[in-house]
Amino acid sequence: MKSDNVVYEVMKKAPQILVVIPARGGSKGIPRKNLRPLAGYPLIYYSISAALGAESVTDVVVSTEDEEIALFAKRFGASVVMRTYELADDTTTLDPVIVNAAINSESELQRKYDYVVTVQPTSPLIRSIDIENSIRSITKSSLDTIISVVDDRHLRWGVNDGQTVPLYSERVNRQQLSPCYRETGAVVVCSREQLEKGTRIGGSVGIYEIPHEYSFDVDAYSDFYLCEAMLTRKKIVISVVGYAEVGLGHAFRAIMLAHELVQYEVVFVCEQKSDLAIQYIREYNYTVVVSDNDKLAETIISINPDLVINDILDTTLEYMNCLSRFGGKVVNFEDLGEGANSADLVVNALYPHQSSDEKVLVGAKYFCLRDEFLFLDAQSSRLSSGQVNKILITFGGVDEGNVTKRALEELASLCISNNIDIDVITGPGYEHFDSLEKVIEKNERLRCNIVKETKRISEYMVDADLAITSAGRTVLELTALYVPTIVIAQNDREMTHTFASEENGICHLGHRKEIVHNSILDKVTTLVNSSKTRQLMVEKMSDLDLRNGKSRVISAIRALIS
Repeated sequence: MKSDNVVYEVMKKAPQILVVIPARGGSKGIPRKNLRPLAGYPLIYYSISAALGAESVTDVVVSTEDEEIALFAKRFGASVVMRTYELADDTTTLDPVIVNAAINSESELQRKYDYVVTVQPTSPLIRSIDIENSIRSITKSSLDTIISVVDDRHLRWGVNDGQTVPLYSERVNRQQLSPCYRETGAVVVCSREQLEKGTRIGGSVGIYEIPHEYSFDVDAYSDFYLCEAMLTRKKIVISVVGYAEVGLGHAFRAIMLAHELVQYEVVFVCEQKSDLAIQYIREYNYTVVVSDNDKLAETIISINPDLVINDILDTTLEYMNCLSRFGGKVVNFEDLGEGANSADLVVNALYPHQSSDEKVLVGAKYFCLRDEFLFLDAQSSRLSSGQVNKILITFGGVDEGNVTKRALEELASLCISNNIDIDVITGPGYEHFDSLEKVIEKNERLRCNIVKETKRISEYMVDADLAITSAGRTVLELTALYVPTIVIAQNDREMTHTFASEENGICHLGHRKEIVHNSILDKVTTLVNSSKTRQLMVEKMSDLDLRNGKSRVISAIRALIS
């Protein structure tokens, strides 16, 4: 009996919420605007649908003087309050329209509302969650009114006595300005008590901030075009791995892909363990959904995407089978796992195996080169360079075998005697800095610059006359910049990356565990002393087409989702 009373009390206290959508038929700017088709539905459909989807809403009514609007409003699930033509002319403000709708709705539906929400039919991108959150903001406060806004801070100017004057005290970046909110007009929530005073805007007003992309108010024909693009755009989820042991290479590529896929809604999903990727992606202001570890597929499905891009290395059959439930397309990068066969497209730019399957894109021609490597003219300087002045050593995110230290140690004397500078670039997972410091201390005259991570590695590459690296993506980036390169594979997986070959102008020394002492020194000495050999390496690199790989991959992805 006690539990029944609790339920009764909860029901009794639930506020009664009325949503009023004011939609007159006599729009002057765009005739019959509220019924004009937008992505397959009349404009008014979207505000009705959003209002009906808000959990706390009791009733949704459309206030109109137009019989056709009334007809469609009822078909879309709303009630209708027919207003007089006096309340529908060009000079009538919204407040009396909303008061009239509230009074008539209470009379016809036999309710007493606690709050009245105005939702404009000209805001087709408004979401149910925005309406719901606006309602919750006022019901959990003592405010009279909540209005929807966007943060519209800019350097503004005004006119005073015919003089143009700044409306700011100091010229700073927009982000440094104080928040300046502009009403979207999409949602206004007020208490019924406040509405009794004849106005929705009371003495105490709160704001609910709406993201810019959802704040459209249709006021011109171009707005229809933009809103239709937003309403019909498809959703892509990019699943990314990135933590100390694997580095940020996958996150770099994922961000690059997202930048190219601007016509789609892009959402990133990372497991909790991918802390580095999460942090890096958020720096670019993309939405990142963090999944529990081992719950990646379930999280992706809950977002209901049209296409999923997996940049998480090898996938399992179990993961791909689970992912197949969402019904969209799946693209996997660098996937040699058993789940790869279940993908709609697999991009393996690093791996040598050939496939007759059109859905498998294999080889360096599909390597996605980041923009920082595209807009550089490095070839001419390589071909004319006569000596080695700088060597770059970089072994990725972790450098599990600390090959960086080995290379630095072997090359120290050579670089000192030949006045060669060394740049050492480490990744986020590198943990052997003490060993590097010891090498530098032992070789006092060694000119060595240690860089702990960088977002502009191309600058260091283009400045190098010779590079030593592992057999991952960095090899292709160096090749694109025509840098004579020596490769040492970190692990068995890297030994399958056969792009690093003499055919492509690369000197591959083999697996780190198998190369003998001073192998690095011997090969570097040979290259330092032979500009002809280095030039031959550059010429072989210049015959390769690595600069169009990204466009090939993006075209393949777009073909899947079109």
